[in-house]
Order: sequence, then structure tokens, then C-alpha cells
Amino acid sequence: MKKQMIAAAVLAVIGTSAAWAAPAGGSSTPGNVQPGTSDFPNLPIAPNGYAGLAMKRNDGVLSKTIPLRAPVNLAIGAATANTNGTYIAGIPILMPNIAQVWRTNTSYNATAETFSLRQLSYPTAANWPHFGGLVIGRVAGTGDTNGVYFGEWSPARTGGALPAPSTDLNMGSSGRTVWYVGDNPTTSMPTLANVTYNVVGIRGVGTSAGNQPYAPALYTGALVANYAGGSGTITGSIVRGSDSVNFAGTSIAAAGTFSNGSTIQGRFYNNANALAGIYTGGGAGGNVAFGGRR
Repeated sequence: MKKQMIAAAVLAVIGTSAAWAAPAGGSSTPGNVQPGTSDFPNLPIAPNGYAGLAMKRNDGVLSKTIPLRAPVNLAIGAATANTNGTYIAGIPILMPNIAQVWRTNTSYNATAETFSLRQLSYPTAANWPHFGGLVIGRVAGTGDTNGVYFGEWSPARTGGALPAPSTDLNMGSSGRTVWYVGDNPTTSMPTLANVTYNVVGIRGVGTSAGNQPYAPALYTGALVANYAGGSGTITGSIVRGSDSVNFAGTSIAAAGTFSNGSTIQGRFYNNANALAGIYTGGGAGGNVAFGGRR
């Protein structure tokens, strides 16, 4: 009986693994930010194997891939929407503050929440990521094991002490990179008939008075997806003031990705209940990361 139970458990694991797809995403500059499966060693605050980012360090190489649930959960526990945010403490004397963080419950029809981090310490250990600023959007209704994330990254500052406190996330840098990644990517599209997704977009947090980490100015809009018989389309726009990203000409592929062939790329997640992607038609300063849900 015991052997039968063990055998059944093994078969269940094999069956689960066959249906499971590794986290997947994309980046406007893969040499700066590489989405993938987290493999950061000895990180007690979050297990590996989930959606994460490897980020370019000051020495020019990519870090290990840190699970995004780690900074998000730290921000949820520590950060507020006040102007200066909250400091995440590190190792006394050696690394007293790791980052300045903000959490903002920004939403468009309960679409997403955003988390902004400004790194204050740059560990020399090769595993650690470096950044000037990191803004993370997480699609509402996704969490630790099915998270869908999108956002922007800027290179670590060099040459002198960081001003403290500050809301400047260095997003004016020519190295600014937009990205997206998620657990449970959709690999076989279900039929969609005029399905509406409420979507928000992130660009340039901390670069202007009206777009601050404690109150980011987001793109918002509704996209409509149709898919059947091996092909489909996404239509609609996301808008911020006089600026917009139009999804006309965006096609959906059977494996769960979508693209307009040039400036828009992304994919569906969680059986097409969520989506995320990037727009790369605006140069380093004008590119937009976006995400949303049904």
C-alpha cells in the first residue's frame, strides 16, 4: 500500500510538471534586464522557481535572478504612500539601508498596484542586482505563485553619495529599460470573444512633479481581445494625458503571445485572465510597460 501511495505521488508530480510552464516575459534591453525563473541563492524571504528579474550590475554583468515576490512583499510590509516612502533596513554599519520604497494602491477598475524602489546600497557580491530605480506593477488578483509583473528599471548611480531622501529613481537615464514577466504563462490560448482587459501602463516614475513614486501617473485604458481557430487580435488604447499607445494591428498567437510586429510585445497569463507586455516605440524615455486583467 505504501509503495502504491508513493507511486501515485510520483505520477502526480510528473503530471503537474508536464502542465507547468516556466515563468516567461520580455525586456526592451535584455542586456540590462533579463526576465526569467528566479535562482537567487540563500534568499530567506522568498523561494526560487518563480517569476523574477536579473539586472545589470555596476560591473557590467547580470545578477542572479531575484524573485519579484521578494521586493513586492517587502514593500507591502514596509512601504506607505507618503512622500519619502519607507527605508528597508539591511545589515547595521555595513549596509544600514538597502532601499527606499513606496507602495501605492493605484488602480483602474482594480487593475494593479505599484511598488517603487530606490536602491541605496550596492553589495559587491556577484549575485546581487543593482539599480538606480525599480518600479514594479503587479496585476491585481495575482500573487506569490501566479504573479504577473511589469515595470521599469534604471541603471545604478555611480560617482558620489546618493541624496537621501529623494524621489528621483534615475528614470531619465538612457539605460532605462521596460520589462514584463509572469508565473503561469498561457501556452495554449483559449477562445476569447470580445473579452475586455482593464490595463495600466508605467513610464518615467520620478521624472516629474506629477509622476512621483508615491503617486505615479499611469496610462489607463481598456483592450479587447478576440481569439479563435489559431489566430486573434487585440484592439484599443491606453492613454495618459495627450500621450497614448494604440494596439491596432496587434495579433495573438496560439502559444499565448501577442505582437504588432514592431513596437508591442507581450503575453497572456493564468489561462488568459491576465496579460502584460511592453511598448518600445518611444525610445528609452518613452517606452511603456503595461499589464492588466479581465
